Amino acid sequence: MPARLHVVDNPVLQGILLELRDRSTPRRRFRQLLETAGLLLGYEASRSLPTRRRSVETPLGAVAEGVEPADEEVVVVAVLRAALPMALGVLRVLEDAELGLVAATRLEDTGRRSGGRLVFDVEAPYWKAPRLEGRSVVLVDPMLATGSTLATIASRIAGQRPRSMTLISLIATREGLARVEEALPGWSFDLYTAALDPGLDSRGFIVPGLGDAGDRAFGEA
Repeated sequence: MPARLHVVDNPVLQGILLELRDRSTPRRRFRQLLETAGLLLGYEASRSLPTRRRSVETPLGAVAEGVEPADEEVVVVAVLRAALPMALGVLRVLEDAELGLVAATRLEDTGRRSGGRLVFDVEAPYWKAPRLEGRSVVLVDPMLATGSTLATIASRIAGQRPRSMTLISLIATREGLARVEEALPGWSFDLYTAALDPGLDSRGFIVPGLGDAGDRAFGEA
């Protein structure tokens, strides 16, 4: 089942993306913008999450009914280290959600062509997440480039039988999205992004992209 792709064209988010792309944006500002982008994309992604109905009594003594997020059923999973500011932004929207952290490293010297696409091996040496079975997972990574990292992590999450999975990436490529789809046979998921960039360079970086989001946010590793 194919992914449901949502490219969020809100002009505020697009202005933030443009400033993030600017090589002259300083580190402190870059982190702030990533968090705000996470808030805005998290707001959009909340459309895909479970809700509950509730009634309240208004000051006029009348009853008003409506829906609200069922946040206690949601786990936000951040791919360290680059996703941390964005995940904090998502948690400003889903305030009662739980947080999982995964440290993942793309092994740059393993790059190769497979099925016409550039792929890498990925190590995930640190994995700390709440119970995922039966819950809605929001997986956050700023860049969906080759899809190697998110495919690895999403596949492991799927093995824990969550209720649903939603992906948030600031910038994505169709190549990366296809890789994640292949890693999740039988799954239908939503991807929320601010931009679909046209391609990758020989190193697997998104072009035009914004460079290495982790290095720009926290300093070179």
